Amino acid sequence: MMAALLWTLRYEALMAARRKVVWGAVLPLALLSLLLAVSSPAVTGHADPAARTGAAAVLVNTLCALGVGLALADRLRRGVETRGMPELLTATPAAPLARTAGTLAGPLLTALTPVAALYLLYAVLVTATEGSPAPLGSAAVALLTAVLPAAALATALGGLLGVLMPVAAARAVLVVVWLWACHFPPAFSPVPTATGTVLSPLGGYPLVAWAGAPQVWAARQGTGALRPAVTDTTALLNLALVLATALACSALGHLVARIRRHGAS
Repeated sequence: MMAALLWTLRYEALMAARRKVVWGAVLPLALLSLLLAVSSPAVTGHADPAARTGAAAVLVNTLCALGVGLALADRLRRGVETRGMPELLTATPAAPLARTAGTLAGPLLTALTPVAALYLLYAVLVTATEGSPAPLGSAAVALLTAVLPAAALATALGGLLGVLMPVAAARAVLVVVWLWACHFPPAFSPVPTATGTVLSPLGGYPLVAWAGAPQVWAARQGTGALRPAVTDTTALLNLALVLATALACSALGHLVARIRRHGAS
């Protein structure tokens, strides 16, 4: 089973690396995030260097995680519309959960690699400038607890939308949903919003609790059970809920793709 999982990962990663849309969607947004991180007062205005890398992670989650989801929104649809390797992978002895994990993680890791490299480069520069290892530690924590889970959710949700509607429409819907979940605070949203809650893929709770991000990125001026105070427990809850939502979207997307593939055969 492990061998089949590794082959699935390798195949999916290589297929993603060969597609121009992955680099065309992700690289410009990663460079834009880097530019904003070194020029925006919302980041550079913090005296604490760890807070600057934490605030920069908010930019990465807003732009780059969304870019990864946009680039990979057609990944499940291509499995429905093409024949060959998807059927071969399905015939392997790997469990469905292992195959699902491989098809999600392979493209995700490929698309996220340049994002992580640029963000860590920024953290290294801040560390060197300030003479403190705190920014680099903050960046590593932010990547593992906020950026990676957010990108996984964007990828899974984009893939699900991509098998439910045309890819162009799926990408448009993903943008709206992402902004609603990350940057529509209660004071400005006419409808209930996930922004600032423990459900938000922005990862405000882990970023504030563990990566030194400013307090404003958790709760977002709201109150209630879904917007508790920042603690290690609520940060873990935010992380767990984002990952659980990503797994649910991925599993549902694969189920829909399988039904459509069997219907077309």
